[in-house]
Parts: sequence; structure tokens; C-alpha cells
Amino acid sequence: MAGKEHFERLQVLLDLEREAEKSENLRELRKFPVSQREALGKTVTGLTIDGVEMGLAGMTLITLSRPSRGEELSPFHAMNSGDNVLLNLPTNWDPKSAEGTLYKVEEFRVTVALNGPSVEPGAEIRGACSIDLLGSDATYQRMRKALITVAETKRSRLSTLREVFMGETVPVRSRAAKVRFFNPDLNEYQQEAVKRALAADDAALVHGPPGTGKTTVLVEIVRQHVCAGGRVLATAPSNIAVDNILEKLLPTGLRVVRLGHPARTLESLRHGNLAAQVEAEPLYEEVRELDAKREKLAKRKSSHGRGIGQLGYAERQQREREVGRLWREARDLEFEISRRIVASANVVLGTHAGISKRFVKGDFDLAVLDEASQASEPLSWVPLCMAKKAVFAGDANQLPPTIYSKEAAEGGLAVTLFDRLKDLLPAASQTLLRVQYRMHEEIMRFPSESFYDGKLIAHESVAQHTADELPGVAPTDFTSRPVTFVDTAGAGFDEAWNDLLESRENKGEAELAVRILRELLESGMKPKDVAILTPYVAQAKLLKTMVHEPGLEIGSVDGFQGREKEAVILSLVRSNEGGQIGFLSDMRRLNVAVTRARRCLVVVGDSATIARHPVYQKFIVHADALDSHRSAYEWIAA
Repeated sequence: MAGKEHFERLQVLLDLEREAEKSENLRELRKFPVSQREALGKTVTGLTIDGVEMGLAGMTLITLSRPSRGEELSPFHAMNSGDNVLLNLPTNWDPKSAEGTLYKVEEFRVTVALNGPSVEPGAEIRGACSIDLLGSDATYQRMRKALITVAETKRSRLSTLREVFMGETVPVRSRAAKVRFFNPDLNEYQQEAVKRALAADDAALVHGPPGTGKTTVLVEIVRQHVCAGGRVLATAPSNIAVDNILEKLLPTGLRVVRLGHPARTLESLRHGNLAAQVEAEPLYEEVRELDAKREKLAKRKSSHGRGIGQLGYAERQQREREVGRLWREARDLEFEISRRIVASANVVLGTHAGISKRFVKGDFDLAVLDEASQASEPLSWVPLCMAKKAVFAGDANQLPPTIYSKEAAEGGLAVTLFDRLKDLLPAASQTLLRVQYRMHEEIMRFPSESFYDGKLIAHESVAQHTADELPGVAPTDFTSRPVTFVDTAGAGFDEAWNDLLESRENKGEAELAVRILRELLESGMKPKDVAILTPYVAQAKLLKTMVHEPGLEIGSVDGFQGREKEAVILSLVRSNEGGQIGFLSDMRRLNVAVTRARRCLVVVGDSATIARHPVYQKFIVHADALDSHRSAYEWIAA
């Protein structure tokens, strides 16, 4: 497909995807009454406002709470810092609602950062409030604009990138120069990835299987480019991936700024966020003074009280105009401070969707795209439109981006730019990182042979580490073994369909997973070092009702991509006479699941169901070879 037609086609597919996501959100609103949405964690009612204050960069922060009703789950169990929400205020308040972002989430308390001055700091709001999770349309607008830009550009650096990425032009490579590495601990594959990225004039790919240190490689590439006088834009589709890069860049001494809402930045890294850097500028004191004047004026009542005389009305109108003028003046000054900080930064970071041209101009020498295999092509073009060359890092064997529209997925939206480039770019522009620093070699062996042609190597620092080597952990059948398969075949643990969540669950298997967790904790493992993962959201919710351990994480496999724990219990759920395994057949999900564990992996599943798939059968054979295939009857009979 020719370049122009390709991008026109992507715009059509993007519109289909946008409508599909909207339809899904509306379907949920219409299908589920408030009580069920609350059970799903997508709505929280009965909230009272504890306080309204000014936060970073002039944001209004509203703290709300709700006392425990004796429920098994926190009312905010499905909400996270950074989520877009609609705050519904008491019926006697104007405005009735305001959009915002969750700034902080606790068990029975949340703080919402409003997107505008709809509620004044210090305001006393009495009455019940509620919160609804929202989607956002801004990302679609940015993707569409990027597609139009790249399609229409001519005789520019962007048009060259477009031609390379469409296979219309051969990518150019410069003669490899000798590199003095900032990080002396890079292994040979990481060093080669850096060299190839520096030699590429157009694009390079870094294939980063789990635990192979691709973030470390990207940071070295960034530092090398800045050392050569370049500016770098570093992005990823997820906030956690951006924060991982930020965490490694902050100690380097480079001028680094992280864009995006402060609530979406890890609290320990918020000093690197643009909002925090703006507040640290001496000139920001003028912004504070303007905001203080505005707040004081807004609270002052008209000299005519509540009278409706002409003079009183005119005074109120004048006061409102002055309040508006002060707010605009403060925001204009705030914007100018922000613009200066971004313009002077060596490295600008943010999510693909969070890179706004309001602050960022297209003058970067390099765009670094992490998690490139998890971003749709339209989303990837948002940062690519702003740079002269690109380095992509990702893993095509892990989970792809979520696509709501089946028609859009089948039309090509599910094919990422990373997928296309691994077939287009020459081998000299691509590197597979082979040494992994996470998993015991027996945890690694199965995914290595199943997904990476047996090419992964366990670094000596992790190759033989087990959970019983952790401080205070005693050796047990679980902690001294890297891999265990607990087989529920014949145990009567049948799967069930959850109509509310439209997902599958398995109560017997969940109870067994909790018993295994108890054994790990009794051996001395700390809850913060353990995760219970499952491919099914209904099973994750069921597990959360069964166990409440501070620090323990329970969640879906999809939501845990990019994370790791010392020990992982994986509940596969599926158990049926027909051997149906549904989306467990997506091997990328299995790969993500088993590679989250560092020292101890316990998989709970029904061999009679899952072994009909050859890769699951291969895992069971692997467990057999390690003498780590156990039966659920060991616990049933106990």
C-alpha cells in the first residue's frame, strides 16, 4: 500500500477504534446500574469532601472519603492514580460536576486534581458526592493529527522517516565510531545495541526480552546522544515505563523534565515532573501571589451583600472579570516558565499521548520509544513527528496494544510499527538482548525455548537464586524450587462464568492459590515480594475478596506487564471437559505471566484442560523434568 493510502487507511481504522471504545463505555453505563458499577469499582458513591486546597502548578486538589461499609474490597479497588474521573458534586452546587485526575488513592480516601478552576480552594461543600471513571478523547485527536502531519509532509526529515518505515527508502547507516560507554557494566549485547543505535541515521530496533535491561540500554543511548550535543525525546505508552527511564536518568546530571500530570508520576520521582520544576523556579512566586489575590477576591462578598440592585450586580460582574483576569495572568506566567524549562532540557520524557505540542516543538535529534511493541502505529507517530531519527525498544513476544474494534484490528490497526520494522530494517539495525538479570535459569528456560529460540542467558547473579536465599525465608518445597506446577486435574475445580464482569473465575483454584500464598508467607516471605496473577479479571477480583495482606499485589497478567516479583503464583482458571482455553491460547500472555517471577514461580492449573495446547504441554513436561509437578490432592487431603 502506498504511503498516502496507508495513512488514510489508518485514519479510518482509528475512527472505528474510537467509536468502538465509546460504545464499550456507553454499554457499561447502560448495562449496569449504579450499584453494579460500584461493585465493579467504576463508580464510588456516598463520598464526603474533607478538604479543598491548591496543589502543584495551580491545580485544585479535592480530598474525598467514605467510611467502610464492611465490604470485602476497598471502594477504590479498580481506580489508580492518574485515572481520568468525573467528580459529581452535590445537587445544590454549581457546577454539578467537574472532570479531573486521581492524584492519590488510599483504601477509603482519594484526592482528585481538577482540570480547571471549577471549585475554589477553601470552599466548603456539604452533601454527598460520587466519582465515575472516564475515558479520554484527547489521545485520539493527537493520533489523528500526527497521521495527517506525517502523510502530508514533503521534503523533510519526517518524510524520509515515513519512506523508510514504509519500505520505500533504504535506511542509512553511518560508519560506527568508537564509543566510550558511560555505564561500564553493559554486557556485550547491550553494548552492541548502543553502537547500532548510534550508527543508524534513521532508525534502530532493540529487542528486549524480559529482564534483559532494555531500559539500561535506552538510558545509555540517550546519554550518548546528549553528549554529542543532541536533544532527546523519550516516550512510552505507559506511565510506569516512562518513570523507569526517568528514575535512571535523574542521577546522571542531565537536564531532564517529565511531562504529564503529576498524579501519573511515581511520588518518589515527582521532583522530575514539569509541574514540580515550575514551582521550584523563583519566578513562580509571582504566580502564587496572583493566585492568592484571585482567591481573596473570589471570597469577598459584594458590598451590597445579596441585594439585587444595579450597583451590586455591576460590582459582582466587575469582580468576576477581575478574578478571571488574575487567573489568566497566573496561567500565562506559569506557561512561560514551563516553556523555558522544556526548551532548556536535554531530555524530555512523557507518554506518547502526553507529549503536547503546546510545550514540545519538533526539534529533537532523537526519539526513543520504549514499549514500542505495545503502542499502535498511530500512537507511535505522535512522538515520531517531533524527531529526526528513532530508536524503538520492545518485545514482539509480549502483549500487544489493546484494540476494541474487531474490524479495526483485522484491518491492520493491531499491527504495530515495531512489528513492521522488524521485518523492514536490516539486521545491522537490530539487536536482541540475550542476557537476562531477573529469573532463575529454570524459570527462564521455558520462555527462552518457547518464545526466543533458546537464545536467553541467565546472568550468573540470578541463574541459581531461589526464594529461600532471601533474608528470613526458610527452605520449603516452594521456596527452594524455582518452578512448581500444581495440577488441579480431577479435583473438581470447575471454571464458572461471571455475568457481571463478563469474565471467568474458578473458586476452588482461587482457594488453592491462597493456601499456597499462606505457605509462602509462613516460610518468611514478605507480602510485598509476592504477587498472585491471573489472566481473568473475575478471578483477580475473587482472589481480592479472599485475602487481605498489606503489600500483596493481586491482579491481571495484562496489568502486570513490565513488573516483577520475587515470587509469583499464577492461577490459569480454565477447567472444562472440552479443553477450551480461550485467550490463554495467546502465548504472549503466557510469556508475560511466567516471566514476572524472579526466584519462585508457582503455576496452578488443570493439566487435563490446558495440556491440549502444545506450549502448555511443554511447560508441564518442563515441570516434570524438574520433579516439580504436584497435585492439588496434596492440599485437598490435608
